[in-house]
Amino acid sequence: MKRITLCADDYGMHPGVSQAILELAAKGRIQATSCMVTCPEWTQQARGLTTIQDKVDIGLHLNLTEGKGLSSAFMGGFPSLNQVLIKSHLRLLDKSALLEEITAQYQMFMDTTGRAPDFVDGHQHVHHLPMVREALLSVLRRFKPDPSFWVRSVTPIIHRGGGLKSYIIEGSGGKSLLYELINHSVNTNTSFAGIYSLKPNEDYSALMTSWLSESYDRGLIMCHPGKTAGQNNLDHPEARQLELDYFSGQQFVDDCQKAGVDLCRMKQ
Repeated sequence: MKRITLCADDYGMHPGVSQAILELAAKGRIQATSCMVTCPEWTQQARGLTTIQDKVDIGLHLNLTEGKGLSSAFMGGFPSLNQVLIKSHLRLLDKSALLEEITAQYQMFMDTTGRAPDFVDGHQHVHHLPMVREALLSVLRRFKPDPSFWVRSVTPIIHRGGGLKSYIIEGSGGKSLLYELINHSVNTNTSFAGIYSLKPNEDYSALMTSWLSESYDRGLIMCHPGKTAGQNNLDHPEARQLELDYFSGQQFVDDCQKAGVDLCRMKQ
């Protein structure tokens, strides 16, 4: 059996997203979730994690592009993803500000959950960008996480369904981060999948079948489920609801069995 971790991103972003993740974790359908501690309702939603903390890996979803930050440099709002992409590759980001914000988010996770994160990844994959990845590794050296701690790698990526976006994601710093993780003996996944258009007319079951088949042993597939029917204040509500319906049903179980996949936590 091939071991795969299914990680639901964006816990804390919206009550409907958090509730969907809690339900899937309780059913054993996901094995990890990453949390956005910068969201306005994070503190309240963090309490729900106590019901699943023994069932899934719970990590920090590092955010540098959406809403407001926790440190002085970003309390007025984060820059756009395009701005972060350009400035990071030109090495024009403020190193001290990055260190302060990443430290603040890591500390917020610990203060509100009472535990250190099991892993770190990035909202819109910012954690692998130049300057950001160096700052993240510096913060991790300070906090000294457990030996089982891991950081998400987006490479090698399963490109099925991802189009140009998947190549941009992998090429914007994924390989450099993987090299640093190996060099610093930090655990990581062996392959990455889950990139697609997020359009509601996608055949998500077919995409998942391909990802399950093509992923490596100890690979990771990300997802974005949510109970979002009727919600207009959340991105991609139809796609999030479709993902939740798929993972909640028997089809997902059957697809895993056909692919010879054993869903398990990355820490195991």
